[in-house]
Amino acid sequence: MEKSSFLQRFVDLFFTPSKAFDDLLEGVSYRDWLYPLIVVTLGIIILPLFFRDVSFYEAEQRLVRTERSIASNQDIPEESRARIEERMADTREKISDSKEHPFALRNMWGYLLIPVMLFIMTAFFSAILLLIGNFGMGGKVKFFQVFTMVMMTYLISGNGFFMNMIPGVGTLELIIKTPLIVIKESTDLLFSPGLIFEELDTFIKQLLNQLDIIRLWGVVVMGFGFARLYNRSSLAGMIAVGIPWLVLISIGAALMKANSLVSG
Repeated sequence: MEKSSFLQRFVDLFFTPSKAFDDLLEGVSYRDWLYPLIVVTLGIIILPLFFRDVSFYEAEQRLVRTERSIASNQDIPEESRARIEERMADTREKISDSKEHPFALRNMWGYLLIPVMLFIMTAFFSAILLLIGNFGMGGKVKFFQVFTMVMMTYLISGNGFFMNMIPGVGTLELIIKTPLIVIKESTDLLFSPGLIFEELDTFIKQLLNQLDIIRLWGVVVMGFGFARLYNRSSLAGMIAVGIPWLVLISIGAALMKANSLVSG
């Protein structure tokens, strides 16, 4: 049977997700994961350019809050305070340089790291799912079959905490959120239960704030993919994917809470 094209698989991913992963059962080539990697990378590079000013403003405000928190903390030794203030000044200078010279080589090399970081992030979660499927369920799926499945779901959505991408790394996710970020003038835009809280001042609130409906859609689709690869029910696939996903976003929520305490 002839394999589906990337375009057909892309369409199936959104409308018939259980069918989108059929070809992966026969094995994958590098093209199967490379094409979605390229599309997702381009989305992460291009779409945030539309809210570049918002991102810089937020970075400056975070820096100001951190400086105020340090200045008000009398327990920091003078020697440590001097080193911290030096790092803060260096950070401020880098932000200013990035704003004024966006196309300078020193400010563009980070774009080259995006596909690398995305590959590592995908490989990490794929390895967790491979352990669950092959050792926990007795499957015999190969790493790049799982990797391709996970990579394809990032065409919909994905938590970008570990890449410092608060709006997320998913292509569809960024397409939807970009105009709203520009209107709201804030990258902290999640379609989650966190919207009901005035302030995310507890771990539980931070955790609930990570339950973005678009990201949950991506997890559900990933569950379909896992179920197809391991010949399990859709529910079993969603549980297998959902549990480690919840653990990871819980870690992210805890780190965000800790960061908010440090920055005041």
